[in-house]
Amino acid sequence: MALTSEWKGPPESWTSLDFQVGDLIEIQENDHTSWALYIGHAQVVYTGPSPDQHSTNQDTASSANQNTTGAPGGDSDVTNQSTATSAAGPNEKDSNIQYQVQKGLLKAVIGQHTVRINNMYDSTRKAFPVQTIVERAELHIGETVRDRKDAIINLRYERQMRVWHL
Repeated sequence: MALTSEWKGPPESWTSLDFQVGDLIEIQENDHTSWALYIGHAQVVYTGPSPDQHSTNQDTASSANQNTTGAPGGDSDVTNQSTATSAAGPNEKDSNIQYQVQKGLLKAVIGQHTVRINNMYDSTRKAFPVQTIVERAELHIGETVRDRKDAIINLRYERQMRVWHL
């Protein structure tokens, strides 16, 4: 399989892509890209708004109150995620917005968005063994992060060592 698949729109996005445990999933939302890691059994680990953000951002708090199911990755969570990201602006790293690593159902997290498998760094970085990827993902659930993309990508890949040349 190629490192990166073709973009698939809903509903084919979760039915026609052959997700393998450990695959990175790139999700194209309205004005930004999100990332998820497939951990098997139709579940993914992804980043969503941190519960702390709900108390500091009135719009996000209002959206959170609309989520009556409490299911991660549900339609309300997608709304919350978009609201929090919009507040973050174009450069999420420089914002005060924090995200939380969460676990949810693949179909719910993807929603009506266009997706593709994107294991883009497989040619330049060493991926952990599949079992290690899943264990790392499970271990980081609940962790607060600032960089949504790196938080998910680093669950799959070993960190590169920097070599200093003198």
